[in-house]
Amino acid sequence: MGWLSNLFGGKKSSVDKDIAAIFSKINRILDDEEFQIGMLPEPVQALIRSKAPCDEKAGATGDFGMSAGNPIPVNGPIGELAYLSKLRTKGGESLFFHRIGAVGSIDVFEAVSMSGSEWFIFFLDMYYPRRSRKAPAGLSISPEPSQFSGFTQHCRAFPRDFPEAKQSNGDSGLNFAYIPLSKVHAALERGAFERPLSHRAKMDIVRAELSSVLT
Repeated sequence: MGWLSNLFGGKKSSVDKDIAAIFSKINRILDDEEFQIGMLPEPVQALIRSKAPCDEKAGATGDFGMSAGNPIPVNGPIGELAYLSKLRTKGGESLFFHRIGAVGSIDVFEAVSMSGSEWFIFFLDMYYPRRSRKAPAGLSISPEPSQFSGFTQHCRAFPRDFPEAKQSNGDSGLNFAYIPLSKVHAALERGAFERPLSHRAKMDIVRAELSSVLT
């Protein structure tokens, strides 16, 4: 923000400080696990803090993050946003994602790479005090804070209705933490985003198992 200091006579202005404070808060929303938990209602905070932190649940069964028996531990709904936004494909792509429902207390998300070439279904357990440091097979976790690229609600025209979903999410106070719409539009213009038959088949199986469905 040196240009601001120059603009206001070389000293740190109140405007400069306000902008620094805004960026600091955004960074905490994106990556500070304790701050993310603190944004939740007290009863939910207490439940989350009652659990022991872990990268993978003890006694889990099935592929990590790809089955309800082995969900990804994360710290609340904002932790879900932060974790999934940090995932990268082998080619280094980030993901669009939305929640399609739940199996008991396990949230289920559909995701697609920003080129539209790879589709995924992820299972997350949000009642843990920190995010897992482990990535599902074939994926990695970015070491840097990542702007949010998906939603904890269902998107009917996923991922093409990302701009509308972001706008309707405005009251959450998280808008500044999301990737710019200019990047979203560029990705949506490039990608076909047609679900492969194999992914559709998986979605049908998962939908049959959901105990709650988002529409």
